[in-house]
Amino acid sequence: MIEYPDDAGLRREGGRHGLRTEVMVRDVVRVVEVLNLKRQRFFSKRSVLSGSMALRCFGSPRFTVFDADFSTNSETVDPPLKVKDLLAYEDDMLTITPVSAAAADAGGTLVKVVPIAFDPVFTEIELSDEQRQFKADVSFRKLLLDGREVPLTTPYQLDLWNAGAEETVFVMDPREAMVEKILGWSVHAQAKHYGDVAWMSYEAFEVGNPDFDFKGAELRSLLADKLAAMRKLQPDTYASFPHVDAVIGKLGQPPVLDRREWQRMVYLKAHRTRWTQAELHRIVKDLLMPRLRIRL
Repeated sequence: MIEYPDDAGLRREGGRHGLRTEVMVRDVVRVVEVLNLKRQRFFSKRSVLSGSMALRCFGSPRFTVFDADFSTNSETVDPPLKVKDLLAYEDDMLTITPVSAAAADAGGTLVKVVPIAFDPVFTEIELSDEQRQFKADVSFRKLLLDGREVPLTTPYQLDLWNAGAEETVFVMDPREAMVEKILGWSVHAQAKHYGDVAWMSYEAFEVGNPDFDFKGAELRSLLADKLAAMRKLQPDTYASFPHVDAVIGKLGQPPVLDRREWQRMVYLKAHRTRWTQAELHRIVKDLLMPRLRIRL
């Protein structure tokens, strides 16, 4: 599956990136989980890795410490709660045991698998029961765009693959990730969503990263389509957003980021002074908002 790292490597790379050792262990486990799903043919253009673990494949400076997110369909997993069985894994060095899975909405379009317990025999680092857990959110809400197959990457260097080898995985198209993050911020006002929107905007419109070849009018149209789909699935949740301009208007307001959420967000050490709240707001206001207001 992977070349499991030794404890010295986990501590070294954790220190280099400002990540606690238990976070490093959990992340290695989540990488194994992704590869476990790949071996079961979970991934395809319409069944993808999403969320922060997908964005890291494009260089995201934010490091999620607990979640693993996926978007799939009934052709891949049926019934939806069967995803719990797919997430189970065992080898000589690691056991992953999903404890509970349940639908998180009335339509059963989102399954939360939590906790997912693991026993990491590959390390002697002491972990509490809580530290030996993660969770997975698995969406069955259908993608608007085909996923992209890209190398599965980590921000740390632990030689998880054999020399010269490369693992690839299908991830959510960055354009769809962007509009999902915009909706996530508009509806739930979570700091991590605003941070990710700002980072993707910076990569697209200031850096010119070809992975983020965003066109404002295209993003606006895609955002309108995603909003329409979510309003059908969750009319009460999206009642305050009858049209795309309501979402764009909310995004354009000065953000009020929950202090505890902001403190829980983890940026890699090299990026912590760069990504301030003021900088996030500047990027969204000056780079993204003018483009989203452009109509097709």
